[in-house]
Amino acid sequence: MINFIIYEDDKKYRELYVSIILKVIGSMQYAYKIVEIDKYDKTTISKINKLIGKKIFIFDIEVPGKSGLDLAREIRHSGDWTSQMIVATTHEQLKNTTLTSRMLMLDFISKYYNLEESLKECLNICLDIIHTHKSLNFQYNGELYQIPYDNILYIEKNVDDPYSTIVTKDNDIEIKRTMSTIEKDLEEDKRFFRSHRSCIINLDNITSIEIKDNIINFGNKSTSLLSRDKKSELKELLEEKAKA
Repeated sequence: MINFIIYEDDKKYRELYVSIILKVIGSMQYAYKIVEIDKYDKTTISKINKLIGKKIFIFDIEVPGKSGLDLAREIRHSGDWTSQMIVATTHEQLKNTTLTSRMLMLDFISKYYNLEESLKECLNICLDIIHTHKSLNFQYNGELYQIPYDNILYIEKNVDDPYSTIVTKDNDIEIKRTMSTIEKDLEEDKRFFRSHRSCIINLDNITSIEIKDNIINFGNKSTSLLSRDKKSELKELLEEKAKA
């Protein structure tokens, strides 16, 4: 899921940004949501934090309750350093390299000059970044977690409950999500494969397989959850990857 968050008090600009987003998304196979916020209040941050998935922000500078830059700072200071941020403003004098770098802003664009084309360009860059650096996003105990796909070795169903454990290169993370829910989240990414009804593996991180013993190795970690009827398909997928 990609969330486009428009923080803008002028309805005319909100409508324009929505139309530009829809043009950019076009026929792309993205699940997306557009959230419009016209002022800051005590629910704003919780509303943003409840959004599951990647976030792309379009900020105006002058918004009732809190400026776009102040909200961006609050979001960054809360620990979100991966969401893409764009500022569309009439205050071009505020654009400076130091501010853009410190807050990891993608760009400041002018509302007065070539706005539609500039925003389209920025949004396409955002989508390219998201496509290149995908992550599995979930909320647990009120915290939002993002695990890069590259870091996931495999995901197993827990033995004693319906939930799952994500095994990464660094640690194991238990999450209150079922295997079917996780598989649906990952279904568009070809590197993930359901090797067993209780296991999803990352093909890119496999170091070797022991077909006879049903063991899939990921460096110093491994799983034995490989179904008999999945062996041939797994071998074919790995052979295709080796040729690519």
